Amino acid sequence: MTDPFVLSIIYKGEEKDYTGYLLLQGHSHKFKVMIGDVEVFFEPDEEGSYRAVHMPWQEEKDLKKIDRQLLSLLQQKIEEILR
Repeated sequence: MTDPFVLSIIYKGEEKDYTGYLLLQGHSHKFKVMIGDVEVFFEPDEEGSYRAVHMPWQEEKDLKKIDRQLLSLLQQKIEEILR
């Protein structure tokens, strides 16, 4: 795991900061973003965009509580910093 970094987004009219981590796994990678005490993982899809994914050890109900708009904004921010 690499050093943490901050993802700053505007969510519901307020600037919010979320801590992210780049996870290197062989020839692939994921991003972990902390939303409160929930770890949300983003991985690249076939088109090169990123999507939030459920990890086997996670409670699916915890991820479903997170607003889809927030996940979309974080996905966009990850893609923006990679350009």
